Amino acid sequence: MFTPPPSPLPSSNTTTTTHSHLSTSPSSSLLSVPSRSPSPSPSPSPPISPLKLRPVPLQSPPQDTKKKVGRRTTWTLFLVPAVLILITLTTRYISHPVAFDALSSNPPTDWRTWSNTLTDWKVHHHQHKRDPAVASSPGMTGAPASSAGIAFPSSSPTPTTTGTGTATGTSGVGAVPTIPAAPPVLPTPFPQPFDTSLSENFSTQSCNAFFLNMTQTAAFRTCRPFSLLSQSSAAFLTAQTNLTALNTIVWGTCNTNADTAQCSANMAWFAKALQDVCSVDLGDRVSLAVNALIGLQAFDLLRTAGCLADPSANTYCYIDAVRNTNPSDLYFYSLPLGISLPNTSVPTCSSCTKSLMGLYAQQLGNLSELQDTYKGAAQIAAKACGTGFVENVTSGAVAREYLGWSALVGLVCLMGLMAFS
Repeated sequence: MFTPPPSPLPSSNTTTTTHSHLSTSPSSSLLSVPSRSPSPSPSPSPPISPLKLRPVPLQSPPQDTKKKVGRRTTWTLFLVPAVLILITLTTRYISHPVAFDALSSNPPTDWRTWSNTLTDWKVHHHQHKRDPAVASSPGMTGAPASSAGIAFPSSSPTPTTTGTGTATGTSGVGAVPTIPAAPPVLPTPFPQPFDTSLSENFSTQSCNAFFLNMTQTAAFRTCRPFSLLSQSSAAFLTAQTNLTALNTIVWGTCNTNADTAQCSANMAWFAKALQDVCSVDLGDRVSLAVNALIGLQAFDLLRTAGCLADPSANTYCYIDAVRNTNPSDLYFYSLPLGISLPNTSVPTCSSCTKSLMGLYAQQLGNLSELQDTYKGAAQIAAKACGTGFVENVTSGAVAREYLGWSALVGLVCLMGLMAFS
């Protein structure tokens, strides 16, 4: 039996596939004839690389953000007052720019002083002095207020002009008199500060009235302030030509009816009152007001300095310096008043000068004027008399100032780190 060969026609499945392939293009007809030129076989497509997605940081939950803001706020509320307190303390205990005086317990009240203070960034050293009230000071009872608005201690007014003293003696070129063993007869009236200088122009009438009233009060006159007599009393300067008369006057400044503590309290009160009443004059740098304030603040130190004695001769060191034809030793008594030692000074290297510089070294932290003048005087004295003649205390003062500022800067940096962490 003969089996016919397979049909040469494509199967129905193949036909369907072909038709389906030809109909993929919408523009071609089902009866279109394929092109004679064979189309090239498509090249294999390159493998598609996977997309690289950048990692997106996860946002902190709102609770964490609120906690962080709360921590910053808490540290800020704690550290900002702490820094202000530290700055305020620096205006009382360490060196600081004058502008920080605006944060002190007694800031300036008038606009002129405020403007001068806030623009002054020079280092300033605060004065540590007592500020007793008038009512709490024995012997300083209240009196009717003066035209300056200050209740001065009651006293019987005495003239400020000086007369011829009863003490007489040899001229300044003679021998130095010894310290009186018995109370001498003091000149009447006793020399007083500002006996010829109150005619100077003041910026305010209230400051002028304050000086007139201060120089008339017993609380001021009976203390015989050496710090003011040596710079502003014509009668005291005239007495330097008569060593015996000057010796008696110096004895009078060391031996007052009011004791040292009472006079110290009196002068501290006058210094405080002067700063209040004469704030405008101080801001205008009126020389009388400025020098009076310096002298009042230096009362304690210069009273002790003026009463220093040479034990080998039983004489006042100040009288020795006045008698010396070399004025260099006398210049040392002006250091607490802010007057520098001239560079041409040649000290005699006496035991009195050494004792005086030792006293200054002990009180260096209490007067800014002395801090400004001591270092230069110590260098001159050390050059002339040897390095062991004066105490080297300037490095310690600088170290204390450095430590104070380091603590302040460190606290500010700590506040910044904690506030923004």
